[in-house]
Amino acid sequence: MSTAQKQQVMLIDDDQDLLEEIADTLELEGHNVVTYARADLALPHITSQFNGVIVCDIRMPKMTGLELLDHCTQLDSKLPIIMITGHGQVAEATMAMKAGAYDFLEKPVAPDRLLTTLSRALERRQLALEVRALKGMVGENDLSSRIVGNAPETNQLREQVAALTDLNVDLIVRGETGTGKDVVARALHDLGPRKAGPFVAVNCAALPETLVDSAFFGHERGAFTGADQVHVGYFEAANGGTLFLDELESMPLSFQVRLLRVLENREVTRLGSQKSLPLDLRVVAAVKGELDDLVEESKLRADLVYRLNIASLEIPPLRARRPDIELLFMHFCERAAALHHRTVPVLNDELRARLSRHNWPGNVRELKNTAERFVIGMPLNWSKAEPDVSQPTIVDAGLDEAVGKFEKSYIEAAIAACDGNITQTAALLDVPRKKLYLRMKKYQIEKAEIDTDE
Repeated sequence: MSTAQKQQVMLIDDDQDLLEEIADTLELEGHNVVTYARADLALPHITSQFNGVIVCDIRMPKMTGLELLDHCTQLDSKLPIIMITGHGQVAEATMAMKAGAYDFLEKPVAPDRLLTTLSRALERRQLALEVRALKGMVGENDLSSRIVGNAPETNQLREQVAALTDLNVDLIVRGETGTGKDVVARALHDLGPRKAGPFVAVNCAALPETLVDSAFFGHERGAFTGADQVHVGYFEAANGGTLFLDELESMPLSFQVRLLRVLENREVTRLGSQKSLPLDLRVVAAVKGELDDLVEESKLRADLVYRLNIASLEIPPLRARRPDIELLFMHFCERAAALHHRTVPVLNDELRARLSRHNWPGNVRELKNTAERFVIGMPLNWSKAEPDVSQPTIVDAGLDEAVGKFEKSYIEAAIAACDGNITQTAALLDVPRKKLYLRMKKYQIEKAEIDTDE
């Protein structure tokens, strides 16, 4: 789905005056509005790919709003429909909510409430269509289903992975815990020329030092006490495919020498054997931290780094691609809902704000676990507190000055948490954009320096 496509608001009401009043309000706010006096007239224009929100009266001739709601939820359960209720229709509105309506508004419709509800509904629809589009792109570009997101950093990562899939070179993938280094390694294998061969993943941190040689090289029967049968090691098992070495910095330095020799000679000899076996494999190594630092800290040998670092990829942490957070969260919610046979609960404003400002030290892995807990109804355990926006130290200040300093620091912290996006900052602070701009002007927070929306 093209993100450039203009979203639409479909208004349906047999009250012509109300229809025109709401349409005028929305058009003044820049919305693309289409109106219908009856639900049956709007029906042919509603598809599962409709990129927008339906605002519909409950009681209308020919076809009621509840009948339209039933039709639309069967067509697409994720299509947001906002019901308009008149006096005495609260029971019907409650029934509509149970039937899948996004929300309901009472007449006379309050413009502020309408715009806020509509904004959230449009955002939710956009996310739903983006997740659906990503799923549908598997056949065309499988990377989009593996490396999910639309942030510039994510797009760049996909491009880099795509450029390396067909190259028969070893490489190093760097990234924090939980960023998805294993996902990238698997994508390099599955989308490359070695996809028909084995993919062998080894967590170097999980291997006892005394067993490393046998685990990688394998052994012949009788090679040592207890070796009562032939064992094929990781090198040999990955022959013809890809060997993924996760947490390479945890591998003993003494074994790194032997690993380097195997990589240079492309052959392996089982323990207890004199026969060398030729190897045809690609090695993808994953590390946490900067390579120079790991070498300096004696966690990696410099010569091994030179040999492996023919090509490299760096996976950005989740906090560096905040535009992806909610999309990824919905993606993982969809997967968890399918796994547990549940429906995805609706995201409220509080959760959206929490997702946006959380630092995600556990990265994508933490986000995935949070989404699963959300779907199955468990309390959400946040790994660490959000960015600190505590009151600054104030010496010899009056109350007004103290409150002003706190408010300024609070706004600046919210702007930083949203990477300068004013729309997201206003939503996080739960204030209209105009009010936020006035506060920024008051505290001399320059709009030109941080407003990335315009």
